[in-house]
Order: sequence, then C-alpha cells, then structure tokens
Amino acid sequence: MSELVGPVYAKQDYAGFIRRTVANLLDFVIVYAGATMFLTSLSISAPASWEMPDGSFTPQVEAWCQFGVSMAIILYMVGMRLFESGTLGYRIVRIRYAYALDGKPSVVTILYRAVMAVFLLWFFCLDHIWIIFDKRKQAWHDKVSGFYVVKCGARPTHTQRMNHRLIDFMSLSFPVWEPAEGEESA
Repeated sequence: MSELVGPVYAKQDYAGFIRRTVANLLDFVIVYAGATMFLTSLSISAPASWEMPDGSFTPQVEAWCQFGVSMAIILYMVGMRLFESGTLGYRIVRIRYAYALDGKPSVVTILYRAVMAVFLLWFFCLDHIWIIFDKRKQAWHDKVSGFYVVKCGARPTHTQRMNHRLIDFMSLSFPVWEPAEGEESA
C-alpha cells in the first residue's frame, strides 16, 4: 500500500451524476450527429454495388456503417478525455478532470483513465451509476485512475493523505486511491 498527498475540494465542487450524465449525452449526440452527417455525404456518392433494389444499403454496408459509428464514438470518447478540459460535453456543462494526487498526472495515467472510462461505461453502466453513491462523486474509472471530476471554477480547499489499496467488487479487484483513514473530507 502506497501513500501520497492529494487535494480536497468542497463537497459542492464535485460534479454529480446529473451533470456528468448530461455531458455524456451531449457527447453521444455530437458524435452520432457527426457520424450520421458523414455517412449521409458518403451515401450520396456511394457506388451502385452498395445499394439494394429498394434503395437501402446492403447488409454488409449497414454493418460497416454501424461499426464505423461505434469506432467514432470510442475514438472520440478516448481521444477527448486525453485533454484536461475533457470532452465537448464536459466543456459545455463546465466540468473538468482533477488529479487526486499532488503534481501532474503522467501521460500513461491520463491514457489509462480515458480507456477505463470508455471500457467501464460501455460494458458496466454501474461505473457511471456509482457516482450517485460516492462521497466525492467518483465513478469507478475515476477511482482506479486517481481522478475527480469537478466544476470548472473549483479550487482545492486543503490536502489530505491518500492511500493506494485494493478493493474487491463483484469478484474483481481494483487498485484505488482513497483518503487515508480519519482524513475523509467534509
């Protein structure tokens, strides 16, 4: 178990479930609309071999389009999460990522958070629902990577000792950063 120091924010500065859900929905709409516009422009110049007699696409083209939209969503969500200001949805609702430890996170830590965020949200929606029950409004991908999501103007009120420990959840073990015993923020 390792121990470091990290910032503490006021309770109202952590971004809650509704704000983060709205940000995720905005991101989905942005990517879906962009991908749809791209596919529409592609269909205008599509070769005849892509179309069925009734004017719709062949099942193979439909499958590739669905794959393309899914990949666009994944690449957008991972790529935009590599920036501290986050995705466009995060920017619109005015929330940002904050590292739970002193100093600046490494590129590997940021990439790990981005990948875990998409993976856990995509496959285990419990990750996002966990925000409702957590004192610091952290999803599981925030906990395992050592981040908070806070409102844009939020500033730390003080620091506290942070422990790196293992938590077992649903037969899975996750290494998480949490405040040391007796140092819970108010």
